[in-house]
Amino acid sequence: MKLRTLSLEQLPPILLSFAGILGIGPMAVFRLLEGNLLVAAIDGAAACAFGLVAWFVYVKGAVRGPSICMAVIAFATVVSAVSIRGPEHLIWMYPSIVAMFYLLNPKEAAVSALAAIAAVFPVMAQTQHSGGVAIYLASFAVTIALSVAFAALAAGQRRALYRITLKDPLTGVGNRRALDLALDAAIGSSKRKGSFVLIMMDIDHFKSVNDLHGHSTGDEVLRRVAHTIGSKIRPTDECFRAGGEEFVILAKTADIEQAQALAERLRVAVAGIEHTHGETQETMTVTASFGLAEHRAGESRDSLYRRADDALYEAKRSGRNRLHLSEGTASLSGTANYAVIPDLEDDASFSEAS
Repeated sequence: MKLRTLSLEQLPPILLSFAGILGIGPMAVFRLLEGNLLVAAIDGAAACAFGLVAWFVYVKGAVRGPSICMAVIAFATVVSAVSIRGPEHLIWMYPSIVAMFYLLNPKEAAVSALAAIAAVFPVMAQTQHSGGVAIYLASFAVTIALSVAFAALAAGQRRALYRITLKDPLTGVGNRRALDLALDAAIGSSKRKGSFVLIMMDIDHFKSVNDLHGHSTGDEVLRRVAHTIGSKIRPTDECFRAGGEEFVILAKTADIEQAQALAERLRVAVAGIEHTHGETQETMTVTASFGLAEHRAGESRDSLYRRADDALYEAKRSGRNRLHLSEGTASLSGTANYAVIPDLEDDASFSEAS
């Protein structure tokens, strides 16, 4: 059996599930040997529940639901143990509070911790003197405060990690890894949310921009193209830089006609970009070619990407500055390959193919 690779989001509930099993499982056996069947049953049920959560996260890949279940199980177990066995089990509140901030967002975790403290407060009030109750409450408050601070720090680090691992540093759009994740998510939800289209775009003759005007000019062109794409796509669509001068637009909840209209707007907008070279004051224009592929039911990410890439190749091969739809797809104009404005093939700045 091949082991699955876990995401960063899936690790906390699985690791905490195993921690719960290792912490509670032996206690269940110990209480059983003591003859305390009720507590043994509670601990045993909690250990089994943690195991089921870990299995569900590993097999199904879901995180949110299992994390909430873990939070409920952890606090329910602690409250039950305190109510049945007494205040000596209040010590389990501390790891439970910390665990909540790994499983839930900070607000939810804080509210859950306060609810659990309120649930065990009657036991504390009945069994502890006022000084002991105050010490418990103060230590719980410190634990919550430190957990909130740590959660805020971890959230900032996650955002920084996201920028590093999923953002293209030059253009600010998503990178190839982000594209793969977005495609997997779109394919997974396509049955519920409907069709989507992959639009692959490549700047024509981009090699000539770098060769004739330098890489700094090429970088500026890439940034301007990315900005233009961002200003034209819908809020639900996503843009990625797949590498080099190639961009990919994920047109969500769109059929091929809607995506084709979007691609045409992008083609015209990119052709309207003018860039003035700083040293020579020479004005240049760029064009782009597009390949479109609508996701088919049951189709894999790699197959969809390959069809869009093949369509893009055909657009480049047949003249550039045009759209080409994947094989077997009908276009609005009755042909799968067309250009609305004249090609800029003869522009001296773009004499080499890219």
